[in-house]
Amino acid sequence: MERLHGRGMAMDKVLTGLSGIIWECTDQEAEIREETDLFDDLGLDSVEVFQVIVGTEEHFGIEFDDVDLLSENFSQIGSFCRLIQRRLEEGGSDVREEE
Repeated sequence: MERLHGRGMAMDKVLTGLSGIIWECTDQEAEIREETDLFDDLGLDSVEVFQVIVGTEEHFGIEFDDVDLLSENFSQIGSFCRLIQRRLEEGGSDVREEE
């Protein structure tokens, strides 16, 4: 497993990491793109979304604030990726990337 520093991480790396987390938490391997909606397209329920959020914090070494957890910040994958990038830029720890 390769360690990457979080600051300035490219959107495609964030999307790849987030996709893996979603697949792991939901047992589905649907194509995930920036315009994919967690609720409408993937049919996630609140428990699965919570698991994705916790998995994201662990994988990327970040923590979300309560205000981050508004549905408009994470319901669509592109918004969620940008939120992750902002948290990484604010000082998230090193992140992991599976080879």
